[in-house]
Amino acid sequence: MRISRYFTDLMATYVADIDDLKTDSGGDDVLTERLKEKRSQIPDLMPMIKTNPEMMAVIFHKSVVIKKPEIIMSYLDKEPAKFPSWDAISSSVQFQPWANDFVEKLKAETGGEQFLLTAVMLEHLYALYEVSEDAIEEMEAEESDDLAESGGEWLSEHGFDSH
Repeated sequence: MRISRYFTDLMATYVADIDDLKTDSGGDDVLTERLKEKRSQIPDLMPMIKTNPEMMAVIFHKSVVIKKPEIIMSYLDKEPAKFPSWDAISSSVQFQPWANDFVEKLKAETGGEQFLLTAVMLEHLYALYEVSEDAIEEMEAEESDDLAESGGEWLSEHGFDSH
């Protein structure tokens, strides 16, 4: 699967922005509250849809359902100039109810349709990234448990108490 430079460049910032929103300085989960705050700033963020779409795209985090991932993923290797109209792909995506009015406003903005596909794609890629991160953590935990168990067995076999 080939990813365009456009999405490659935006993805790192998108992941970092979401990670920053997840927890406060004490390590408490504050994602829901911070997303609400970010969404209340939508009018102030509108100018960013062309220059820094990834910074505004986070408002849609956890608010997009991809109904036809194969259609959305077919644009992964495209640059914005090659994106289809929003109407061509809108049936592949469903937004949470709070976002529907905002999506309509964005469609009317210059660059709004490109932004919508960018936001949907970033959120879909993030979901894939999150799954792969969870899988890596799970594998590492299993390997760690296996190593600890193996080490304990070796110590026991050689007359040491591993507890």
